[in-house]
Amino acid sequence: MKKASKPTGAKKPTAKKPMQKQPSANPAKSKKAQGGAGLTEVVAQLAQSAERLAQAAERLAEATARLSITAEARHETLQTRGPSTADPTVSP
Repeated sequence: MKKASKPTGAKKPTAKKPMQKQPSANPAKSKKAQGGAGLTEVVAQLAQSAERLAQAAERLAEATARLSITAEARHETLQTRGPSTADPTVSP
């Protein structure tokens, strides 16, 4: 027995549908991840800057304290010496 053959006519090309972009979650997540990584880097830099600023403020406070102590010592030294021997601005 012979198998029935399909008609062999001119085949019509099937119209291809344009491929639709399906929104994928990966690009959105990767953008968020990149943004998060960038934010993390900025926060780390800010933390380092804040630490350096705190150290500078501490050094400034220490220097101010040393200057204050020095100024007090000079002031006390001048007070204990008493009036100078001859002040050229004061007439007798």
